[in-house]
Amino acid sequence: FDGSFIFPECILIFGLILLLIIDLTSDQKDIPWLYFISSTSLVMSITTLLFRW
Repeated sequence: FDGSFIFPECILIFGLILLLIIDLTSDQKDIPWLYFISSTSLVMSITTLLFRW
């Protein structure tokens, strides 16, 4: 068992927590950064999984 296998999931969880914090603290309803952060964390997670595979 290697602890680094959970790293791609941690990227997604960190991205979701960041989205939640930004959404709760901002007054705007539609923030373009939310789309950028979610897509970036998804691409980083997929890239990490592909390089480990």
